[in-house]
Amino acid sequence: MSREIEKKHYGISLTPEKIDDDISRIHDSILGEVIGCLHGGECNEQCTGAFRILPDELQFYRTMKIALPRLCPNCRHYQRLKQKEPFELFHRKCMCDKENHFHKAEKCDIEFETPYSPDRPEIIYCEKCYKQEVY
Repeated sequence: MSREIEKKHYGISLTPEKIDDDISRIHDSILGEVIGCLHGGECNEQCTGAFRILPDELQFYRTMKIALPRLCPNCRHYQRLKQKEPFELFHRKCMCDKENHFHKAEKCDIEFETPYSPDRPEIIYCEKCYKQEVY
């Protein structure tokens, strides 16, 4: 079931283009402003269209010397998600060759899915071999 997102009409008092890039020149009066999102609600990221800067947030930006955002929190969140690597599972085989495990002197032949790519250096164990090694 698809739900239509209700458009909100905020009284935007500051456009994102008018925000100074230098955080040291931003006054505390920014806390009273309603900043328009750079996307203006015209994106597919559940844009709120506008946002406010909170006092703790402003302090963080000043401490870290980061420019104020031009996007609303939803748009920033979706932009971060786009930068993450997609979740992928790789078909792997247990790499255990310990003689004191259930598979004796032979190499374990259990196969499974794991987020560890075959080109990574970690040794990958199946659950049985891992538990025997750890416990």
